[in-house]
Amino acid sequence: TQEGGTARAMSMGSAVVAVPQGSASLLWNPAGLGKLDCCTELGLHHNSGLGQSNQETAVFGLRLGVLGGVAGSVNYMNNGTFDGRDSAGTQTGNYTAKTTGASLGWGKEFFAGISAGAAVKYNRQTLDQTSYSAFAADLGLLWNPVAPLNLGLTYSNLGTKVADRYLDQGWRVGASYDINKKLLLAASTELKPGGFGRLQTGIEGFVHRNVALRAGYVYNLKNSNLDGLTGVTAGAGIKILKNTMLDYAYLPFGELGVSHRVSLTFKFSCEKNEAPAKQAKAELKPAPVVESKAVIFDKVIVLEDTHFEHDSVTLTNEGVKVVIENSEILRENPKAKIRVAGFASASGTQEYNQKLSERRAKAVKEILISEGGIAQGRLTTIGYGEMRPAMHEATPDVLHTQAAKANKRVLFEVIVKEAGAY
Repeated sequence: TQEGGTARAMSMGSAVVAVPQGSASLLWNPAGLGKLDCCTELGLHHNSGLGQSNQETAVFGLRLGVLGGVAGSVNYMNNGTFDGRDSAGTQTGNYTAKTTGASLGWGKEFFAGISAGAAVKYNRQTLDQTSYSAFAADLGLLWNPVAPLNLGLTYSNLGTKVADRYLDQGWRVGASYDINKKLLLAASTELKPGGFGRLQTGIEGFVHRNVALRAGYVYNLKNSNLDGLTGVTAGAGIKILKNTMLDYAYLPFGELGVSHRVSLTFKFSCEKNEAPAKQAKAELKPAPVVESKAVIFDKVIVLEDTHFEHDSVTLTNEGVKVVIENSEILRENPKAKIRVAGFASASGTQEYNQKLSERRAKAVKEILISEGGIAQGRLTTIGYGEMRPAMHEATPDVLHTQAAKANKRVLFEVIVKEAGAY
């Protein structure tokens, strides 16, 4: 699957086992599909490889509510035309080498901060008149122990023998760390039957909220002197529209040449995958961080604000107290279903804001369970990131405007059906 990697991943030295990548998580760690947001996503990835080879990959992903996220891909690779010769060196004609394939994956967050996923894959390689087909599977785990840190683990290409040889299978383990909204560090390594294969490191920095620069380094542990398998990678990403990202990767392979990768990722239908919550207009306080609303029949009850620590998923003591107090209405309506939704301001990157809104919603959910006594099965969470602002931010790069403060909020909604409806 790494042959079909995205430009973002490859420019970071492929050190992305622990980096949730939306639909592209299918290609590296299917557990990351559990982190898909409410948007449907389509990624088109092109690789102008070494020699005459070219590869095209399309990945489609969407969220299925509480069931997690799913993604599928198709790919085609043409390695070009080669001169055919017999054992005596006499030319016998030209032949081609091609690969086609498809994959389907699913990921879900089963516990707070812990996601798991799996993907099944099919590939068919054709060399001259001979074809080989293979089925395989990838398994993955993703753990977010603290807000900025992710740990990832996968076992890839679990399958049967092809032409009396097993597929190139093994473990990949990695970590990523968001130093702040503008800097991401990542590292990973591979463990295969013959030992550790490669050590990979990567960095991504935003020089502007819409422009990212990336670099990576790949070190071949088995043979560091093998030209083309050890070296620096680089690339960049530009948000050309609000929901469209263009990425590029430059991958030098020594005397073998250079590979160029280009990815174009679209997000759309961002409000259709999750049914819009029933909302009422409410007066916002000057600096609310969390709004809590309860919908009883057709009446809206506006509760007190719940606060988080600055740029954190940790609730203040006052915030915990308010959530506990508001949980009383939930206990009084045991058949009610509760959805906790997180939102963020426009400052910082879209990916960071998406993660922050998800983690804040989950933090409120955990308090409702552990302190409020609400059954886990009644609660769902969703993060909208900066997709549904309460107020327009004219200056999104400024952190502390009234609009930015109004957009940093979490609300939980309680839907109570009338008596006899069950």
